[in-house]
Amino acid sequence: MSVAVDKRNRSAQTAGDLGSTIHDLVKRRGEKRHSFVQRLESLHGLSESLLTRDASVAAFSNVPGVAFLADFLRKSNLCHLLKREFANIDALDRFVRVDGRKGLRLVPRGLVCHWLAGNVPLLGVFSWAVSALVGNVNLIRLSTRQNDLVSPLLETLASRSEAGAQMASETAIVQFDRDDVDAHRQMSEAADVRLAWGGKEAIEAVKTLPSRWDCEDIVMGPRVSLAVVDPATITTRGVTRLASDVIYFDQMACSSPQILFLKGQRDASGINDFVEELAVALNAQSKQHPRHPLDFSETYQIQLDRVRVLLSGGMIRSDDQTQWTLAVLDAPRSDIFCANRFLQLIPYAELDTVYENIPRNVQTVVTHLGSDDFGEFSERAAQLGVCRFPTPGEGNHFELPWDGGPLASRLVRWVTRTEPGA
Repeated sequence: MSVAVDKRNRSAQTAGDLGSTIHDLVKRRGEKRHSFVQRLESLHGLSESLLTRDASVAAFSNVPGVAFLADFLRKSNLCHLLKREFANIDALDRFVRVDGRKGLRLVPRGLVCHWLAGNVPLLGVFSWAVSALVGNVNLIRLSTRQNDLVSPLLETLASRSEAGAQMASETAIVQFDRDDVDAHRQMSEAADVRLAWGGKEAIEAVKTLPSRWDCEDIVMGPRVSLAVVDPATITTRGVTRLASDVIYFDQMACSSPQILFLKGQRDASGINDFVEELAVALNAQSKQHPRHPLDFSETYQIQLDRVRVLLSGGMIRSDDQTQWTLAVLDAPRSDIFCANRFLQLIPYAELDTVYENIPRNVQTVVTHLGSDDFGEFSERAAQLGVCRFPTPGEGNHFELPWDGGPLASRLVRWVTRTEPGA
């Protein structure tokens, strides 16, 4: 077993270092921590560094999705998200009275082990932030196929305050091969919470590892997202915001729409005008937000999918290279990869067409419909599995609950006591 353990200023290559790192983190579970407010302020400070492009985070200037991370780490946003799950966030610091007789305390679960997705590692920082905010110690496993984007963030966090330094010191970064079963097992058996991001194969590999019976499993698995829009009701600004849902993360995030259903007939002037307006928005934003350099296989896949659309009678609207693609089709094509800013557009006359094409692993549907259609659609689609109905431009805003369930409340233990004299 070969394990690289990165603790910001130290790198080691032995299995013993992984065991030592886990041992050190486990020992720190019960230590006194800075207050919730101090941890919150530290994450807000990290947001400020990202928004102002502080020199310490210069490497993140062109990282897809970093703007969403900065927004997520804002103090107001984190408080809003936690208040959805906790009636009184003061319980994160002390026992608070509930129902007169009882006191409630929310304490950290302990060691949270994160398996980050190789294609979009930045997404794992969102869940790490919530875990660290509620007081957990964290062990993050990076894929060997990705660069370490987490350690620079921790270094910036540590430099801003004592509370930030504590959160950074309670987080360790490890990197080992996907086939290194011994290393994965060592992480899994130590975890109080296993938090896994990735595709079906990666998620199943983590879930089959041995773990303690009381370990909490949180899975951010292979979800897909859609969009449903009435071109007659959306504004130019709405179209521009919709384009950003496709541009950011290069459609690699589960929340990025891959198929867009458009109300109307395929050859209607309203549909054609919308396609042209969306094409202009995608072209402008692709120039403003350059995509990661494509390798040969990605370029080949885009070209192949464009040909498949044309051969099936569809229409292609795209740039001169492979920066973005709109494919207008009569029905969704399952053999089209739908990534790297490649969006299928499907006109529909009745909402039943949309319902029939909502997959079981759906997550988000970016929605812009008239009020009557919106009420009917969101109620029916929710029954079919949709977790979120954001407006255009908010598809990649990470909210609690995630994937149809809470997050923060699964990262704490709920402790009650009978108050003296009750």
